[in-house]
Amino acid sequence: MNSTQAREISIEKVLQNLGCEPTKSNENESWYLSPFRIEKTASFKLNRKINRWFDHGDQKGGNVIDFVIQKFGFSVNEALSYLEKFDTFFSFQKQIFETPTKELNSTNHIEKIIPVQHVALIQYLKSRQIHNFKNIKQLKEIHYKINEKNYFALGFQNKSQGWEIRSKFAKLCLLKKNISLIHNESKTLRIYEGFFDYLSFIQVRENLIMEESDYLILNSVALLVTNISVLSNYDFIELYLDNDTTGDKYSLLVMERYENTKDCRALFYGFKDLNEWLVNGGEIKD
Repeated sequence: MNSTQAREISIEKVLQNLGCEPTKSNENESWYLSPFRIEKTASFKLNRKINRWFDHGDQKGGNVIDFVIQKFGFSVNEALSYLEKFDTFFSFQKQIFETPTKELNSTNHIEKIIPVQHVALIQYLKSRQIHNFKNIKQLKEIHYKINEKNYFALGFQNKSQGWEIRSKFAKLCLLKKNISLIHNESKTLRIYEGFFDYLSFIQVRENLIMEESDYLILNSVALLVTNISVLSNYDFIELYLDNDTTGDKYSLLVMERYENTKDCRALFYGFKDLNEWLVNGGEIKD
């Protein structure tokens, strides 16, 4: 993808993927709480007509490439690579689907929901070192249709009955995007960015002498802000967010607000996340 192609990608779609929803909108513009910091009054403006953004708090703005660079600290090439997955003109084999367009918010796109059984999906799980998955009731095999084409993938259900969809070729959300909260009647909560990090923890937990807990899978780290009140229900919180600047930001946010919080990322130090650590031979060390 080149810069000209990338600039045509909708900033609104990228924001939606990050879990950002407008606080107010009119025909051409939408206002958001800034995706760059925690705030109570929306200062981030999106002009949908010209596909440009401006953050009044930082006095910065630009196109979608500028946004991705500002948000993640990417180089231009890294930003272009990230934006490829939003280009609907890429074939399914090359594209990683991301935030659904409005039409994907229809249950008509889901053809079938069954236990995980397709050999390709089982092989994909094993390639990511996930072997113990049969007892994860939120994890299913989802058959769905987009533009009259049939696909299948792993699906992990969120609390709005939406599905985070993953396979070797696909990354999207069917129906409404939201957090996934798994209750085990515990006063301890463990928090992960994505469901593969949760599955990775369950995979290695057999080797740990640890009490059971409740689990919060964010599905988009930005959803932590809108669901922060959930954390008030727990006496102790463990954080397993990514080892990057975004993970640093949201880990600090939780630790500043809740005293009984532990940043557990030392477990997978040197790796981006729990699953990358597991795939590279991660082991529990006493």
